[in-house]
Amino acid sequence: MTTAREVRAVREAAGSNETHNFGKYRLKGPGARNWLARVMAGKLPKPGRLSLSPMLSPKGKLLGDFTISCLSETEYQLTASYGAQDIHMRWFELHPPEDATLENVSDSVTGFQIAGPRARDVLVDVAGETAQELRFLDVRRLTIGMVDCLVQRVSYTGDQGYESYCSPMEQRHLWATLWAAGQPRGMQPFGMRAMMSLRLERAFGSWMAEYAPDYTPKETGLDRFIDWERDFIGAEASKADNPSRQLCVFEVDADAADVVAYEPIFHGDAVVGFCTS
Repeated sequence: MTTAREVRAVREAAGSNETHNFGKYRLKGPGARNWLARVMAGKLPKPGRLSLSPMLSPKGKLLGDFTISCLSETEYQLTASYGAQDIHMRWFELHPPEDATLENVSDSVTGFQIAGPRARDVLVDVAGETAQELRFLDVRRLTIGMVDCLVQRVSYTGDQGYESYCSPMEQRHLWATLWAAGQPRGMQPFGMRAMMSLRLERAFGSWMAEYAPDYTPKETGLDRFIDWERDFIGAEASKADNPSRQLCVFEVDADAADVVAYEPIFHGDAVVGFCTS
């Protein structure tokens, strides 16, 4: 029942969850955008905006799904799966940027996301009216209480939401500030089980479940984020891909049969697919 209570809080009021569980990278320098254009397949955002992007192997297979936050023409934050850091860093080291530096800041940048219909009210209360102006996929530097944060309007739960990033030394104050403003609005903390339930309801994929190195963008639906006009790593193979399988979302009427993953899907006596989450 705890998970159900947390999910209900996010859908009906507001919820808060740590952003520590994201892998985070900082890219700086005059060559940053050119490097992203080669290594990432997705459309690159303008300053103050963010975009979603797959990263591909030369064979057109997925190596990661990233959020690219453009802080300026020469500075970016990349966000992806925390558990895939080794994969990402090996690939970055094989394709190092020129005229730019790339740093893994996963353990030196943390914070919280808040999501739900009252999330905006919470953020405006602690960060001022500037927070009211944030559009979907905007990214800004805001002061929350006494903490300088990088705030972006995006949410893995599919609700109106915001991710805030700060130094670990300031995280406790950030939490206290958000918590105090969130209590009158019904805000509750929520964990990863609630997160997985919330993102599944919105058909958002997860790394090593819906998205993995065995799959391609066209199989998973990530092709909708690709900039097909650009010559990125994996472009030729990805354009030629003609998959025979496709990621789909099913709503199953069952109360006592949870899917773990990789259970077969039968059509009659034939196995026609498998579950991912």
